Amino acid sequence: MNPFLSFTSSAMNFTAAVSLQDPKKLIKHRRSLTLNACAHCVFFCKVLLYTRDRAVWTQYGASRLKLASHSKGLRVGIIGAGHLGKQLARCLIDATGLQAEDIRISTRRPQTLRDFQEHGVLCYYDNVGLATWAHVIFVCCLPSQLPALCTEIRSHVGEACIVYSLVSSVPLPRLHQLLGSRNVIRPEYQTVSPGAFYNVTLNRYLDAFSSSHMTGLVRLMSRFIETTIYAALNMCTEQGLFHGQSLDVLNAMIHSPGVTGEVSHHSPLRADDIVSQEYASTLSETRPFPWFDLCSVQMKETPFSQNGVSVHLFFFFGGNFAIFNKRTPYKNR
Repeated sequence: MNPFLSFTSSAMNFTAAVSLQDPKKLIKHRRSLTLNACAHCVFFCKVLLYTRDRAVWTQYGASRLKLASHSKGLRVGIIGAGHLGKQLARCLIDATGLQAEDIRISTRRPQTLRDFQEHGVLCYYDNVGLATWAHVIFVCCLPSQLPALCTEIRSHVGEACIVYSLVSSVPLPRLHQLLGSRNVIRPEYQTVSPGAFYNVTLNRYLDAFSSSHMTGLVRLMSRFIETTIYAALNMCTEQGLFHGQSLDVLNAMIHSPGVTGEVSHHSPLRADDIVSQEYASTLSETRPFPWFDLCSVQMKETPFSQNGVSVHLFFFFGGNFAIFNKRTPYKNR
């Protein structure tokens, strides 16, 4: 079993199905949105963590000394420590394989995060310092605070750093404008009635791994799988991999047996699954992929979204990145 492709977490379980007719539906809907958002963040971090480790292995082979000296882990920062920020931090600690020292939280009240500090997570109030340090920044602040925050960190976010916004009321084009970065991710969620068709969302495989069936309540509207794959490819490029090596990293992840023991039977990804056939024909053996604009990936069709590969990968990843444990009920901590 691939060690990067399995985990369960008591922090990621639902307790019961939520009917839209439930008098407490707003509270339960909030929980649903929070846990869906956290689940997608965990998924995203696990893919990037695997990609980063595999990229180092690809570069340095079996030389353990070189591997140890060059592998620095995935550095993840969280800005904002309200309900969502705290829940996300718990999930990242419990369910991603990230080390506590690779997670930092910036909040105006770090003294309230003693439990995280006891786990080894550095908590402070320094948004600029966190932006300079992190590979991935999860923004969990209030919508009213976002413009000032973006102004504060805009010139300090690294070129390869990914800003993943969980501020629901600020759309992606506005975030892109505020941050001046192409590496911005902003998932969009929509409430749907029970039984309605839902597309790219973790709820589809929630049924297989949880005794509680929250299907049909929330669906993810943005191209999450595509965005995750292109973000992973950018990380490979940032690590100095040629385009063929980057594809090897992704295919190694896709075709590894995971929690279910199932191995993907889909043909390996090729360059023309990622970029246009015309561009793929110009890629020499030692040439990397171009740097992909993650904002454009979320707003426009890509070769990856057009060829149907993303649908296959979603269901395969759903089984391999099993993040729900049906034996342990969700508990607020």
